[in-house]
Amino acid sequence: MNITDNKINIIQIIPTLLRGGAELLLLDLAKNLDRNRYNISILSFKGGPLEKDFEEQGIEMEIIGKKNKLEILWQIYKYLKNKKPQIVHTHLFGADTWGRIAAIKARVPVIITTEHNINLSEGYFKRLIKKFLSLFADRIIAVSEGVKEYSIEEEGINPDKIEVIYNGIDLNNFPFRGSKEISLENIKAGVIARLREQKGHIFLIRALPQIINKYPGFRLKIIGGGELESGLKEAVSRLNLNKYVEFFGDRQDILQILNELDLFILPSLWEGLGMSVLEAQAVGVPVLVSNTGGLKEIVRDKINGVLFEPGDSGSIFEAIDWALRNKAELPKIVSAGRKNVEDNFDLRQKIKKYEEVYQELTLRKYEKLRKLLN
Repeated sequence: MNITDNKINIIQIIPTLLRGGAELLLLDLAKNLDRNRYNISILSFKGGPLEKDFEEQGIEMEIIGKKNKLEILWQIYKYLKNKKPQIVHTHLFGADTWGRIAAIKARVPVIITTEHNINLSEGYFKRLIKKFLSLFADRIIAVSEGVKEYSIEEEGINPDKIEVIYNGIDLNNFPFRGSKEISLENIKAGVIARLREQKGHIFLIRALPQIINKYPGFRLKIIGGGELESGLKEAVSRLNLNKYVEFFGDRQDILQILNELDLFILPSLWEGLGMSVLEAQAVGVPVLVSNTGGLKEIVRDKINGVLFEPGDSGSIFEAIDWALRNKAELPKIVSAGRKNVEDNFDLRQKIKKYEEVYQELTLRKYEKLRKLLN
């Protein structure tokens, strides 16, 4: 096979098609990879809201449905044997595990995994599985230097196998609004994130009494759903904050929401990168985020955003207080945020890097095979 004259067939494996960071990266790849060089198919254990988006792009999808783990493994294996892809690219722990095992068994030439997060919630056994299966991966792509460092130090991954490719956003979808004047009588702040422990909402909620005491016009919008929704609502009620906090659940109109905000806050305890932060910077919303993981690679304190310490409500208050006391600094910070995204997180740059990885690894494998046959 002369790989330079034929399309490379890639099967992307992911547990669900929910609207999360990993799933949206996959959608970006599906939309933007060169169709003259790559055929892309999606294999998912369960469906989700993004199915419609993939259908609109004319992307082939296979949804396994709810089955036990051995059935999932068997279904993936059968699919790979039938499709005979040059590349399997997996995302998130379930797909990384069963997808890689099936790809190894099906003798797929190239196996790639993207690590999307700093996985503090994963225990020793999961880390052991990831370390073992990494031996069979041709490349592990980390979405930030923080994820790469964690993968090496905590999961024991060979650094020679890891490459950092930052996630990117399509700037055409997030036009820059410019700096917005903030009225202290009506401060609109928001956090866009799944309602789970990682995102640290509770520490922002606990900071609100002190914030509201100084800024009675402060209002917080919480966008996103998740398992902690009822607990967070109880905390808001317990602190008598119902007047100041509104929960919106999952929303699709993210650009409209961002354009309404005066401040964007992400109080994550750990974070692989933080796509919502990039979107806020692109639009022109001042971002205040935790000094952790990939977030500190996006945000330079008091330069293109404001950093605070993760899990520290007092530090969150200080960051918000600084931003509101220094409103004159925000136009400069906002402009620097937009430039940061343009220079370092433009989706077109990221797609090109993924294409280079696909091409490099496929050519290398087939060149090795050709030499063996000769």
